Amino acid sequence: MKVKAEKEIVEGNKVRIRVEVPAEEVTRAIDRAFRHLSREVFVPGFRRGKVPRRVLQARLGMEPIVEEVKQSHIPEYYSEALRVLDLEPIDDPELDWDSISVEEGKPLVFEAEVEVKPRVEVTNYKGIEVEAPEEEATDEEVQRALEGLRERFAQLEAVEGKTLAEGDFALIDFDGTVNGQPFQGSAAKDYMLEVGRPDIWPEFNRELLGKRKGDILDIKVKMPETHPNPELAGKIASFKVLVKEVKVKKLPELNDDFAKEVSSFDTLEELKADLREKISRAKKERAEEAVRQRIMEKLTKDLKVDIPKKMIDRYVEARRKDLESRLARRDISLDSFLKAANYTERKMEEEFAAEAERLIKNELVLEAVARAEGLAVSDAELEEEILRRATALRMEAEEYREVLEERGLLDELRLDLLHEKALKFLVDHAVIAGKESGESGEEKVETQGEQGSVAGREEETPEKETPKEEG
Repeated sequence: MKVKAEKEIVEGNKVRIRVEVPAEEVTRAIDRAFRHLSREVFVPGFRRGKVPRRVLQARLGMEPIVEEVKQSHIPEYYSEALRVLDLEPIDDPELDWDSISVEEGKPLVFEAEVEVKPRVEVTNYKGIEVEAPEEEATDEEVQRALEGLRERFAQLEAVEGKTLAEGDFALIDFDGTVNGQPFQGSAAKDYMLEVGRPDIWPEFNRELLGKRKGDILDIKVKMPETHPNPELAGKIASFKVLVKEVKVKKLPELNDDFAKEVSSFDTLEELKADLREKISRAKKERAEEAVRQRIMEKLTKDLKVDIPKKMIDRYVEARRKDLESRLARRDISLDSFLKAANYTERKMEEEFAAEAERLIKNELVLEAVARAEGLAVSDAELEEEILRRATALRMEAEEYREVLEERGLLDELRLDLLHEKALKFLVDHAVIAGKESGESGEEKVETQGEQGSVAGREEETPEKETPKEEG
């Protein structure tokens, strides 16, 4: 099917499309409409599907035929016009259906107005100069990793007569009430608490300092105003606390025996070498990601583009729903989360909108590079990615493909792969300080398909338990 299509900019990213369908195609569409209706309409003396056109037309007239052509074929003609004009709509078109005339032997002409995804042109995208962060592990970083291992394998030893100080551990029993009534998580036996930790109620930290084994404390705690239980929010809780033991952390010595205990290596030097290699590998991955981000920042820094509000609103709504879904899995409402984070809904949505603008700009630039360089994703590359993802999900490739098709995500996946290919092209042709041009990794810069972490502070809110601070 071939249609003629022209476009005219109405304003901003809104265009008016004029579509002309050849007369012969209109005739074929009318014939198909008659055949379809002949299978739907019962006419005495004729089998379904065998009603002659003249009989059907005499019985029904042309109005249902015209309506069938419009409903069945206008969307198809419209889609073909978008393909011819190489336009990507971001919303449904505005169409005056009543004004569309369908007559046999005559071209079918209609107009549609639609807002489309903007396009940008980029220049000087080859040879972008960026500096890569240091990739080699330092002695200090290796030492910090060793100290982290020592902390993990430290032993707690009870010390008689010692008073509690920050960093010490108190083995306690506690029993709490609000207005004389216990509440969930208000009591525990043999609870090990590290004094001075920031997620412990300040009152517990303050009252435990200087105490010793056998001390009995009466600690008053003001429950957070944002506590998810309204019966506890802002109330004063009273805790009876018994200090049963005072323990200190004893770190193991850094020697070959330590290496054997915490790893598969026989010597401390072998363990250090392994840590150095792992730290360097992680730094290299972060450095490669930083290079990609810096390239995109340079390309989008002064980019002037009118991003349709609908694109930003759609992203903001998706991020909001994603945030609400993740919070719901932890039985936290969005309102409670925002209060606990000292955040407002307006500020959250402003952050989402700012992120949307950044991600959409990244996307537009990558697509511009792909067009300029003639980059494309082949069917074989698409199938390879489908297989890779299906394998990771322990699904059959065909089953995964069907899921993508049902959800209308196949084209989105192809676009994601195109973004990756364009980004790799940019990195391969960049001038990276301290590296040979062309050295790059395979991770990709964020575009709209990836939801970032703006206002994603639910990941930073610890799930706290009594006597840790709640809320």
